[in-house]
Amino acid sequence: MSLSSVLGTARGALAAQQVVIDTVGNNIANAQTPGYTRQTAELTAAMPQQFAYGIVGTGVQVTNVTSARDQLLDASVRQESGGESAATERQSLLSSVEGILGEPSDTGLAATMDSFWSGWSDLAAQPTSGAAKAVVVQRGAAAATMLNQFDQRLTDLRTQTTQSLGNDLTQVNTLAKQVADLNGRIVTAEVGGREANDLRDARDTAIDKLAAYGNVQAVPKADGSTQVTFGNYTLVSGVEARQLQRTTDVNGNAALAFTDRPFQPLQAAGGSTQAMTDFLNGGAQKVQDQLDSLANRLAASVNQVVAQGHNAGSTTTPSFFVSKVDGTFSASGNPFSVPPAAGTVNARTISVNAALVADASGVPTSSSAQQPGNNDVALALAGLRTSATSSVGGVSVAFALPDRTQPPTVTTVTSGQTTTTITTPAASPTSSPTTFADFYNTTVTSLGVDVKAATDDASVHSTLADQARTRRQSVTGVNTDEELTNLMQAQQAYAAAAKIVTTVDDMMKTLVEMF
Repeated sequence: MSLSSVLGTARGALAAQQVVIDTVGNNIANAQTPGYTRQTAELTAAMPQQFAYGIVGTGVQVTNVTSARDQLLDASVRQESGGESAATERQSLLSSVEGILGEPSDTGLAATMDSFWSGWSDLAAQPTSGAAKAVVVQRGAAAATMLNQFDQRLTDLRTQTTQSLGNDLTQVNTLAKQVADLNGRIVTAEVGGREANDLRDARDTAIDKLAAYGNVQAVPKADGSTQVTFGNYTLVSGVEARQLQRTTDVNGNAALAFTDRPFQPLQAAGGSTQAMTDFLNGGAQKVQDQLDSLANRLAASVNQVVAQGHNAGSTTTPSFFVSKVDGTFSASGNPFSVPPAAGTVNARTISVNAALVADASGVPTSSSAQQPGNNDVALALAGLRTSATSSVGGVSVAFALPDRTQPPTVTTVTSGQTTTTITTPAASPTSSPTTFADFYNTTVTSLGVDVKAATDDASVHSTLADQARTRRQSVTGVNTDEELTNLMQAQQAYAAAAKIVTTVDDMMKTLVEMF
């Protein structure tokens, strides 16, 4: 073995330790960089040489620079991230609905309806009072207006949620394109067998972001690319990224679809996209259905009693509540139909008859035209405050509410060259009679329970997600103290290798001086 061989060994050691120092320096520089994964220079012994007297090593070499990635930890973080995002979004949306109803409150719908029933009680005490009749009309209008406002605000919330869902899908599509582009760059960069760590970090960061929008799984391929599934559907394969869009299924429910197959709805799976579609199809829709049902049966019950009333000189009385769309009332109208049939009253359309607003004297209190001072109509309506049933003039009234539990009816109407699909939600047979207060309290209580459950769920998922991120960070994160220790070790090794070069130089000088 010659001195030049020793010099070559020292030179290899210098080069290897320089790579170690470069890697450590890169780690320290990116200690606070989001998505960066700690890298390590892998050193192995160089191929030894064989001599007559034995095998002698030839130094060290750098075989690779690897990232401290753990696929199991990545999968755990993405799973918990999707759960956290879904639970947080669900809690936020349901809290918004709770804020719209604003119960319990002295100015909420419960208090407004209580004032309405009280107005009928006051009118029963003064059946011929024009002022008491005007109060009943005003309080009825206040209740109708509040139901209108609730429906409008819930509709606005649904519109905002729909827009947010579209924005989230835009982000999903952008991230999918990034992953596909990075797949191509990584495959090209790793042709020589080395890992493109920084590109892989960028791809993993994009996949981590995707996980907030839905259940994401990343499946590594032999060529270095990663296949990404979104729910049960392949979103990214190699350099190809499919694009998602918002659509509706045959029942009129919000759903997702790939842009190349817009008429094949996909079920959202996890993340904020599922929380939003569930809210559009259930959370907000459920409350709106309950308010529609309530408004419809409120109008039907009041109008049925009012229809038994008479005023002096009049044989018929106008409906108290009507649809503000056409000013009429239809007892058979489906409150869930879109668009509603003529005279259908729901939370969106309920209003007090314009004729009564203009002249409250038309409000009846007696079922007998010959006894205008009788108060049986007013008493019957006042009784609906605490009773599910009432009767007047031989007619029984039950405050029974329909539920939207049956599959909707889908019809297609063609007019000229335009085809319109109309989805009509079906109302099931009416429920057992209940009071307005009980039904509304049940609605508010059920919503409160849902909000509490969503809040607890969000807290649990947030804790689990934080724990998963912490576990991964302990493996992939940069510990500057540890890196400084590695730096000092590499520095010492570099200095020792440099000392070998100096020693070989002295040895060569000695040999030269000998001749």
